[in-house]
Amino acid sequence: MILLPVHTYKQPRFLAKRGSLKLLLLAAVAILLLVHVVLAADAGFGQPDVLILVMGGMGPYDQCAINYNSVVDLKTAQTDLDTVAKLGDWRPSNEKGETKSSGGPKPIPTTSITWQAQGIIGYSNGTLPLEPFVTAFKRFKYIEVDYIVPSSFRFRGLKDFNNRFVNVQLSQPGNSYRYRVVVKDDSFTKLDLPLVQPAEAVAAEKPGMSAGTRAGLALGIGVLAAVLVFFGVSYLSKRR
Repeated sequence: MILLPVHTYKQPRFLAKRGSLKLLLLAAVAILLLVHVVLAADAGFGQPDVLILVMGGMGPYDQCAINYNSVVDLKTAQTDLDTVAKLGDWRPSNEKGETKSSGGPKPIPTTSITWQAQGIIGYSNGTLPLEPFVTAFKRFKYIEVDYIVPSSFRFRGLKDFNNRFVNVQLSQPGNSYRYRVVVKDDSFTKLDLPLVQPAEAVAAEKPGMSAGTRAGLALGIGVLAAVLVFFGVSYLSKRR
């Protein structure tokens, strides 16, 4: 039996409760969805049919949220989560699915499911797994997987990838890593996506980032920082 080291961080006090973590996770998802319109239009990437957010560095568990761009039966959402967990060899806990308004000027009902697990983020080797999510959600054309990691994380993972089945592009604003995946052919059963960037990868050359994209990224990062500060200040004010 091989015991793998578990990367741990001291958890901030205001995130000690599961409810606070869930609120922060859902707030981050909402922010990403709001700024995505600007980014998608600039990059020619359609609004994601499903957006997965993984946040690390807040304790022994990585926090994850799967957000659909429509209403999905909660049993289907749970089945998707079970498939992701099986493919990634992860043990999820604290699963909770719900359907509610997306918010914004034109709110629509959407379904999301939150959960946590150890070992999603590869702290020891600097990798961010992608294949479990892409394979589980291959029925969707546009998939986005966003990782938010601690500043101490040293990324050595996959960047861009392209074959007959999928096109993967990575952008890195600050401590977040955004994978945009276009499923071109969903007939695959296993992609064998590498965890690290291959020496001879077949990847399309990306144009320079436009002013619109830079503005959208800056907005998203700024609002996310504001959310973190808000939760911290709210907690501290309640303690006084």
